[in-house]
Amino acid sequence: MKPFSAGIPRWMVLSLALVAFMVIPPDTLAMGPDICVWKHLFGLSACPACGSTRALAAFFHGHLSQALAYNHNVIVTGPVLIGLLAYDIFSGIRRGWARQIAAKMYPRFFTS
Repeated sequence: MKPFSAGIPRWMVLSLALVAFMVIPPDTLAMGPDICVWKHLFGLSACPACGSTRALAAFFHGHLSQALAYNHNVIVTGPVLIGLLAYDIFSGIRRGWARQIAAKMYPRFFTS
């Protein structure tokens, strides 16, 4: 796994995002200002991503019907975020095991 941005691992960013979605209630996010760039720039009534943040917060709070009311894309984005995090964690564990095995097989390359 390559560094996500400026050396920050993607699993760390995904973990922080998922924790934020689980902690912040979707109703709190709904009270915020409308900051959709596409909606304001092009005068759209709603862009395809509008409501995604609130939908993800509702999804991770277990309110699927409310999440779908905010944005139907949550059916894909919620599980994809979980899948990416699981992939990053398991590939990190696998790399750690591979490094330990390689260190046992070729100890002269892994000495400090």
